[in-house]
Amino acid sequence: MQRKKLLVGLLSGLLLALSFPPYPFFLFAFIGLVPLLYVFNSVRRRWLLVYLVFFIYHYATNWWISSWQKDTDPYLFVSGFAVAIVHPFFFMIPFALLYLIQKKLPRRIALSLFPFFWLAFEWFHSLGDLAYPWLTLGHTQAYNHYWIQIADIGGVWLLSFLIVLSNVLFLFFIEDLQATPLKAFKKIVLNKFLFAFGLVLFLPNVYGFFRTKDFEYEKLITRHEVVKVGVIQPNINPWRKWDTSPEKQIQTHLKIQDSLRKSIPDIDLFVWSETAITLLSLNVNAFHDFSEFHRFLDKNTALLTGFADFYFLQPDEKPSFATKYYLGDSTRPYNTYNSILLLNPDHSYQIYHKIRLTPFGEQIPYGEILGFARSFLEWNVGISSWSKGKEQKNLQVKTQKKSFHLAPIICIESIYPDYCREFVRRGASLMVIITNDGWYDYTFGPLQHYLIATFRAIENRRFVVRCANTGISGFISPNGGSLVRAPQYQQTGIAGDIPLLSNQTIYSLYGDWIVYLAVAITLMSIVFTFSLRSKGVAAV
Repeated sequence: MQRKKLLVGLLSGLLLALSFPPYPFFLFAFIGLVPLLYVFNSVRRRWLLVYLVFFIYHYATNWWISSWQKDTDPYLFVSGFAVAIVHPFFFMIPFALLYLIQKKLPRRIALSLFPFFWLAFEWFHSLGDLAYPWLTLGHTQAYNHYWIQIADIGGVWLLSFLIVLSNVLFLFFIEDLQATPLKAFKKIVLNKFLFAFGLVLFLPNVYGFFRTKDFEYEKLITRHEVVKVGVIQPNINPWRKWDTSPEKQIQTHLKIQDSLRKSIPDIDLFVWSETAITLLSLNVNAFHDFSEFHRFLDKNTALLTGFADFYFLQPDEKPSFATKYYLGDSTRPYNTYNSILLLNPDHSYQIYHKIRLTPFGEQIPYGEILGFARSFLEWNVGISSWSKGKEQKNLQVKTQKKSFHLAPIICIESIYPDYCREFVRRGASLMVIITNDGWYDYTFGPLQHYLIATFRAIENRRFVVRCANTGISGFISPNGGSLVRAPQYQQTGIAGDIPLLSNQTIYSLYGDWIVYLAVAITLMSIVFTFSLRSKGVAAV
């Protein structure tokens, strides 16, 4: 009997995994937790079961982190397995809260609180150096086009909350069904939990159907100022780019850019991918002499590119664990930043330093504490220990014809809803994501990363320009649809007319309001439960 219950519970891992893109079975997410919740109280090895469920979920969706390719660094390969082993432990947190609460409160009340526990967990899991909100349940609905439009109200968090709520409602329905004679068909059809489950699936679609009409491309392009953006996809091997000539790589970008300019004139902004400009020279990377690049811009064209920025510390500045020393000289400490460089045709420039760094890939989490392990926790490609940026800011494009603010977003920063939303709250009329997903070519990773960006477009109702070294590059509409997608693994350029939007959504204005509600309810539930425990009150 126990073995059968374990098998039933493990079904949750399979259902959740199949609901995550690029698998097309997104509806499985609405019932994916039901088998686990159904047997959670009756199985003896419940914590092993929870671990295995989310190991399946993680590994079936994120196996590509440890995918082996011809030039793969062994550190990246091993770290992928390490993440798969450790990450499922995090998912035990909401179930531990459920286990605690239902000891003192009736089971159905505890289960009714579970969506709040889950949401609080997902949000806390998006904070700090070990944050990894990639597997947020709301992201499973990337292909559920109309339903996800409610993200402009409460972000992807609202989607996660409704998904978990639907699981609880369906569980209650199943339990009522078991307690109801089969001949009582009317009672089954009119079951309040089944009705509520149907509303969770139906009402967001109604909202989304009408909401998408407000952001149809044909309407927006006639009502708003438009900029023409060109995206350059160089398709450079990421494992070798740091060891090959940076001048040659820049020439590759310029060749594609010139070809695109000839076929599509009057481009206002060209976008190059993450770290398109690697270590060119101290004159460029440290002292910011960009005169050579301005030669390739006319008075009506700006360039936004990934850039490795060097900053030599002043004598009164304290080195950090990520600080390096130029040529081993202890008197020349410097920090390196994964950056975005914006060059305007008036020879002005702006630089944004990436703030949300990839754990282990770009930084050692909590390096102030674990800095001693730096030599063991860095891979051997490029600059594997970037310094963290300090200022989140928009960049302003200024040409003779156009002037607008854009959100500069680098790689994994696009998976953090509130972080991206902050750019829009500060006045960005366009979101630009540059990335290098070439480490994971021919796996699910690049497509998942692209699809996650669609949620940021919907949440803030902004067009997203996405430039990736090997793809997927493209233009994403405020509805989450793709206007243009460049083919992967090709040297190519694409261009599009992008409307600049200024309206603020509920999510843009109020951010993670539903999360704060979930955290408050979770904390109150814990306090209330412990107060009952101290009084010796038992659950009924």
